[in-house]
Parts: sequence; C-alpha cells; structure tokens
Amino acid sequence: MKTEEAAVLETFLTLVRIDSPSGHEDAIAKHLTTELAALGVDARRDSTGNVVGKRPGRGAQAARPPILLSAHMDTVQPGNGVKPQVAAGIVRTDGTTILGADDKAGLAAILEALRATRDSDCRPVEIAFTVEEETGLTGAKGLNLTSFQAKQAVVLDSNGPVGSIVNQAPAADKIEIVIHGKAAHAGVSPELGVSAIQAAGKALAQMKLGRIDDETTATIGVIKGGVADNIIPDRVEMTGGARSRSEAKLNAQVAHMRDLFESAAAAMGARAEVTVTRSYGAIDVPESSTLIGELKQALRLCDLEPHLMPTGGGSDANILNDKGIDAVNLGVGYKDMHSTDEHIAVADLTKITDVVLAVLRG
Repeated sequence: MKTEEAAVLETFLTLVRIDSPSGHEDAIAKHLTTELAALGVDARRDSTGNVVGKRPGRGAQAARPPILLSAHMDTVQPGNGVKPQVAAGIVRTDGTTILGADDKAGLAAILEALRATRDSDCRPVEIAFTVEEETGLTGAKGLNLTSFQAKQAVVLDSNGPVGSIVNQAPAADKIEIVIHGKAAHAGVSPELGVSAIQAAGKALAQMKLGRIDDETTATIGVIKGGVADNIIPDRVEMTGGARSRSEAKLNAQVAHMRDLFESAAAAMGARAEVTVTRSYGAIDVPESSTLIGELKQALRLCDLEPHLMPTGGGSDANILNDKGIDAVNLGVGYKDMHSTDEHIAVADLTKITDVVLAVLRG
C-alpha cells in the first residue's frame, strides 16, 4: 500500500469509529476542530454546531480567491459502534452498522489534502463541516457566511464515481396536508360522517406521483389518520414533497397535488389544508463557469476524466447555492450508502484526496 493511501485510510478509519448520528455530532466536531487547528486552520464551532474555519494561502497560490470545502459530520442509523474492516482494498463494516463513508470519506479527503499542503503553496481555504445534513440540511441552512469570502464551494458528498461533478440538482418543496372530515359511529350512523381517509384516497388515486419526467419527482411519504375502527375518521395528516430541476415544472406539480386534495375533499364535504414550504433551491452551475473549469483541470491532473451529471437529490450544495455561492458536489466513490452494505475502495479514498489536493495547489 502506498504511503498516501495508508495516511488517508487511517484518517478515514479514525473518523468512522467516532459515533456521530444526526444531532449527536459533538465528539466528531471536537476531534475535527483539533485536527484542523493542527493543520493551520482557524477553526471553531458556530451557533448551529457546524465546524467552520479559514486558512490563508501560501506562496504563489496565496493571491488566488479562497475556495470553500464542505462535507457533513453526521451519519444515518444504525451508525453507532462502527467496526470497519479492510479486505482486498475495500473498507466495509462487520454488517451490523452502516460504514459512514457518507460523508466521512469527504471529511477524510479534506483533512489529508490540508495536511499535505500545510507547509507548501496552497490557495486560501475556508471550511464548513456541517451537522444534521441527513435530517434536513439543518447545519448548512444555519451557516452564517458573512465572514466568509469564498464565492465558490466544493462539497464532497456524492456517491457518484470519483471524477463526477454534480452541477445540477432539483429545488424541493415540502407539502403538508391535513384533511378535515366529520366523525360518526361507523356502525350506527356512518351516513352522518365524512371520512377524511376516503377523501385522501380519492385524491391520491388520481395523483401523479413517483417519476413525473426526467427532471421532476413527487411523493406522499407519510399518512396518519383515524383513532378507532368503529369511528368514521375526521382527520388525516400527510406529508410529502415534490422536486424538479425546472422551477416551472415544480410549481405545476405542487399545484396539481394541492388542487386534487382540495377538490377531492370538497366533493365529499370535507376540507383540505395544504401548506407548501421551500426546502431548498436548485443547483445549476454552468459548464462554462470558472469553478467547473478549475475542477476539470484538477481532475485531469489526477488522470481522471471529468463527468458532469445531474442528480435528483438535495445536499448542502443546494443550500450554499441558495446563499449565493457557486457550489457543486463531487463524487466520492462510496457505494450502498444508508445501508449495512455500505463500502468504499481505498483507491477511491486516495483519488478523491488527490483531487482536493489538485484544487488547492492549482
């Protein structure tokens, strides 16, 4: 094994052994803050719990604009007590937990790139290691970037192959629905009731859900209603959402869902309350941008062919774009994320670290 492979692997194994489920990132945040300080980064935790920091540039690269590097600290469950195993160049667990390569592979790559450039020419760097990404991009939404100077960001949090650049991602709206019917005894006087469940069912039966087109998806993911099997249910609560890389298509899908809930409820004498909240805006960083050009150059310096790709999911990169920073998501190479089969190749850990190094060194 190459020395650089050994270094990034050891850093990665250390990180995955630190429990950090969403909302419980204190231990890993403390570890990362200490590590960053040793690498010349002025690091601290912000009011949301994120680890943020800055390091000035050195040498010939010092005058370049700063780049923001970001990854998230939290993991999904089951993620406590991770026991990583390395065999045949692949890191996985003993099968009882997730590995946490999502997103500790990104964290490890950033740390090792910072370590390699601690005493050499390097552009200015700003850091944002976020909390609670997995449960709603909470940390990124709480970032206060007024003291940051970077106008470009690289997020290391895609399960695509190393070499892929996610430069397009959808905007997303959360949809919350409450249907109000009328309770009645199901056996004695059902005709006096209005079933909120039936009204919801009539709407859902007509609704376009799942894959709408190549840019748009929609779902109703949670339904709660009824209190007993002998009572006509007078209330149903549902949550779902719609996503699209096209704002017009997103608006049309949300209007379609709202209209069906309202009309189906009204037809039965029920009433629908529909609340729509923007979860995050879209990513659309053009191929002609300076950021994409620099990333292509960095990838080719690492003998990787750049590949631009869209995604249907959201990430911290969406929030950074909402905050006025051009941000893209890089493929890190982990596979089967959010499952106990999650794994990553040591070679991919090394490759993504080399990419970050090339970004910093120019």
